[in-house]
Amino acid sequence: MTGFPDGPALPPDGTGSGGPNGPARGADGADDPLERLLRPAGGYLAPPPGAFERVRRRAARRRRVRALAGGTAAAAVVAGALFLTGVVSPGGDGQVVGPPADRSLASSGPALSPKPTHTAAAPSATGGQRPTPSAGRATSTPSATATPPGAAGGAPSASPTTPDATPMCTAAQLSASLGGSDAGAGNLYRYLVITNTGTASCHVTGYPGLSMLDANGTQIGRPATRRTLDYSPVVLAPGGAASATIHTVDQQGTCLATSARLKMYPPGSKASLTFAGQVTDCDDMFEITPFTAGRTGNPPS
Repeated sequence: MTGFPDGPALPPDGTGSGGPNGPARGADGADDPLERLLRPAGGYLAPPPGAFERVRRRAARRRRVRALAGGTAAAAVVAGALFLTGVVSPGGDGQVVGPPADRSLASSGPALSPKPTHTAAAPSATGGQRPTPSAGRATSTPSATATPPGAAGGAPSASPTTPDATPMCTAAQLSASLGGSDAGAGNLYRYLVITNTGTASCHVTGYPGLSMLDANGTQIGRPATRRTLDYSPVVLAPGGAASATIHTVDQQGTCLATSARLKMYPPGSKASLTFAGQVTDCDDMFEITPFTAGRTGNPPS
């Protein structure tokens, strides 16, 4: 005999308890609890191919983005700090002015002659002649103090007052005008004279800024260029004068309109003086020398 007489009959298709095609079932048709306990545990699914590489690439991208953002923020902080401390500052207003008031122009080397002479003139392409500029720089020996006219014949005299003991002259305490003139070999020289109209001594050092204006106050051409000459501080007592030389050429090449007025910036000043004066820029020659004591230009004539 096969099977047990008291057991349940097997279905014809063999799918009952213990059959090869189905789970073991008890007498009431439910799943056998022992079969569930003895059934093998299911395995874990393997990760998809390339998953770990994608995770690593995303992490690397995040690190690069964080590093770039940190570098940009650090650069912005450094630039802001430089701006606030004055290392980086906006550009100036484009005006032609002399050296600033707080800049020392003293030279540690031996004193040079404060009165260089004009060098030999070289002919230009248009037939005119232009003096060849000489090497120039500030010298440590101050010029004689300019005295007002009538004092000792108007000649400059030595004074114990030094540039360090006097402030830089401002436009408010100066007047400006065109003085005498000179000419030679097609060159024209006109003297720019400034006078201390204040009640206290002051000094000027270096070059003025100079532009030509028409009757309406519109600038003619470009500002005057600087002729390279040695210069020293000039102390102006009340009523004292200093002068510079304006160099142009006489009707050579192309000439601009003759000025009706001139605008002058004292050295180290952003305020200007405007005064009457007729100057003509021909052959693109409009040049200015640094100030020296007296009223007869630089070098004095």
